[in-house]
Amino acid sequence: MSDRGRFLEPPRLRTMQEDDEEERRATWLELFFDLVFVVAVAQASYVLTEHLTVSRLFAYLGIFVPIWWAWMGFTFYANRFDTDDLLYRLLILLAMLAIAALAVNTRHATSSSSAGFAASYIAVRLVLLTLYARARRHVPKARRLTTIFLSMFGTAILVWCASLLVDPPARFWLWGVALAIEVVAPVFAWRAIPQAPIHPRHIPERFGLLTIIVLGESVFAVVVGVADVSWDAATIATAIAGFVAAASLWWIYFGFIDESIVQRNIVAGLTFTYSNYFVIAGIALLGTGVKIGILSTASGSRYDHAGWVIGAGAAICMVGLAIVQLATPPTLFDVDVCLRLATAALALALALASDVLSPVVILALLAAALLAQVVYELATHEDHHVVASL
Repeated sequence: MSDRGRFLEPPRLRTMQEDDEEERRATWLELFFDLVFVVAVAQASYVLTEHLTVSRLFAYLGIFVPIWWAWMGFTFYANRFDTDDLLYRLLILLAMLAIAALAVNTRHATSSSSAGFAASYIAVRLVLLTLYARARRHVPKARRLTTIFLSMFGTAILVWCASLLVDPPARFWLWGVALAIEVVAPVFAWRAIPQAPIHPRHIPERFGLLTIIVLGESVFAVVVGVADVSWDAATIATAIAGFVAAASLWWIYFGFIDESIVQRNIVAGLTFTYSNYFVIAGIALLGTGVKIGILSTASGSRYDHAGWVIGAGAAICMVGLAIVQLATPPTLFDVDVCLRLATAALALALALASDVLSPVVILALLAAALLAQVVYELATHEDHHVVASL
């Protein structure tokens, strides 16, 4: 690359031939970009833990959508378009700054001072729009796709801006409309996807890295939780159960998910993409529940009947994994789907029984169920498609 190209090189579509030769991997900038989401995911948990109610659970799941979708937007752009010049790097660093601001405002996203969250998200999306406008100019083959994204993402930004002019709860309804427009954009663009296809090996790797980040948050919750309470048998047992649950989810995701679903067809690829929200949101919620479970072992804790958070997180995650398995060849409904749905049903039942079961018991039962699932699949699966081996 010439000195000029290093500083200013227009984006171009990635080609499979080039990627096959170069072994397309996540770049250092992508990994740096991912780290910002650690803070955003951690801050989102405060939306729920400050007021442990079912309505706050739905608020948490709603706030998680723009955080997850922001990551998705930049990930799919980098997957399709090959560029690493100075302008691209500066725009990504600017997006990281905006995401950091989004994380700072996440805790107040459901309050009357939620305008900061909306303004931060608008800044994040404007950077992505700039990238797509640049791609539209320089990549004629992807012009149809980029035009659809620019139109729908641009319309959504206008709705986000309009939300700044009204007070809650009308503001939150406008957020929902804006997010709906953004999230369905790939569905409207599906006919244009073959002209600007994704790289089928890079996307599972990126999804896997995001999963690792969120699982790391669950382990971090164990460490923080133990540090905040006195050590006793219940605390140690809860911490171990939390770690076993996180380790089991890691094994299920990276040991038993067939990443070839991305290459099957566009519908399967979109299924893999959208189900990722439930996997990531569920793991993050479970991590919050693990911390609550550890804190519940302290005397006089206000979390004695908060085990439903643990059950809800596990249920959402396992439903997401089941959806992935449903779209995985060769069969529609196999033993993997049954295992995921059975675990989700158990988690939901435990969540409903949180008035009589302590968070410690709920976490221990779920950890045992997840571990049993791993052991069973290791014993019965002849072949494991490991996402991490991409």
